[in-house]
Amino acid sequence: MRLISRWFLFLLMCGLLLDAGEAQKASPQAWMESWAAAQQSPEMMRNFIPPEETRDATVRQIFHLSVGGSEVRVRLSNACGSRPITFEAVHIARPVSAASGAIAPGSDTPLTFSGSASITVPAGAEYWSDPAAFPVKALSDVAVSFYVRIAIDDQTGHPGSRETTWYAHGNQVTAANLVGAQHVDHWYQVSGIEVPAPKHGGDVIALGDSITDGHATTTNGNDRWTDDLAERLQASRKTRNIGVLNEGIGGNQLLLYGLGPNVMARFDRDVLAQVGGRWVIVLEGVNDLGC
Repeated sequence: MRLISRWFLFLLMCGLLLDAGEAQKASPQAWMESWAAAQQSPEMMRNFIPPEETRDATVRQIFHLSVGGSEVRVRLSNACGSRPITFEAVHIARPVSAASGAIAPGSDTPLTFSGSASITVPAGAEYWSDPAAFPVKALSDVAVSFYVRIAIDDQTGHPGSRETTWYAHGNQVTAANLVGAQHVDHWYQVSGIEVPAPKHGGDVIALGDSITDGHATTTNGNDRWTDDLAERLQASRKTRNIGVLNEGIGGNQLLLYGLGPNVMARFDRDVLAQVGGRWVIVLEGVNDLGC
């Protein structure tokens, strides 16, 4: 009975989301997300960047967008942290390729936070940047670089990125190539990228486990089923205003904590809190059956 009641609650929340999506048609959101990832605490010694490597360090990451826009906003996350993190500088640029830590000359653009170049994000919180005049195309890649002085011990991230992240010591956010860079295939401290919402724009939110997250797909290949869905939506003029957000977590479960928070615990943040969310696709339960 307990399992059935929780399933009922979960399905009820999905229904509320769809009702909210219908209301958005009459009152379009000013912004919508073009990319997002579910946040969790990376496993120590496996999915962490060694904390000493994040002291006086630049971290550069590549993100694949679903829809385009004339401006962008970037959301920094300290959702799983135990103390504040001060981001001394955050920049966005165009990467040379999806598998390269290099950025295209002349594309580097600084981001601000309430007009300031730096921002301190409290433990458990997230923070959006100010809008930046940085036009992006649908299905394009962007590189986000941030610099921190103090080592990040309790990192927040997304281990199942299937994308390469580069990190190096020193403030190199404007550098075309990071000098002395190391790399890992995980994301850290960035949870969303927004663009201005076009008329009738909105997001499909894919909530799931490793099947959604991208298990068995190509690193830096952007060939998850959610990437394929975004391409299909962009292929038609009628659906080009619809973004796709991948909120999958490998090993995720409905009721129990695995490698990340269970669906019931993260539904508010990963689904209801997405400003442009209008539809949700749920693919969960495989890991619950296997336990």
